[in-house]
Amino acid sequence: MIHSIRRPSLGSRAGRARSLGLMLTFVLAPGLGAQATGPAHAGYDPTASVGGHYHEGLTGEQALILEREMKCLCSCGMDVHSCQFQMQCDTSPGWSERIRRDLEAGQTPDAIRASFVADYGMQVLMAPPAEGFNLLGYFLPGATILVAGGLIGMLVRRHATYRPGLAPVTELDDEDAERLRSALEKLDKSESPDW
Repeated sequence: MIHSIRRPSLGSRAGRARSLGLMLTFVLAPGLGAQATGPAHAGYDPTASVGGHYHEGLTGEQALILEREMKCLCSCGMDVHSCQFQMQCDTSPGWSERIRRDLEAGQTPDAIRASFVADYGMQVLMAPPAEGFNLLGYFLPGATILVAGGLIGMLVRRHATYRPGLAPVTELDDEDAERLRSALEKLDKSESPDW
């Protein structure tokens, strides 16, 4: 006896599922390829070998340090180095080029940092310097935790102290002992099983 194998037609449930899967693949595939692949500046080449990378050598290390100290102002909240490799940003590749160009021209990292602060203000720094009003940002969280801990400790101590209205009972008189015994008997009877 010969058995024939039937392929599911598009009208069957399996055929519809297969065609739906193919349609989803074609619809979603362009979106998967459209993810950010990095900046379009001369320092980044995703196919380049490890040697000759943009952040190698003394200039490259200084550039990397500066890029990580500066915040990109494209509203991503990341440092310049992270932003240019994770976002489609117009700001960070230009800043990276400016940093590299200034370092190659012989400027010190402090001078480059100062020029960015002069152009964009203190908001360009990932961590503001610990001076003046900025000290408040460094010390206020710790001081707040200490003060809150002290207040909680005072409240706990205040409510845990001995209260003179509640004196401990050391001896029971006969009348109190009889009331306690009868209350315990009543409790035992109410909780005893009915079998």
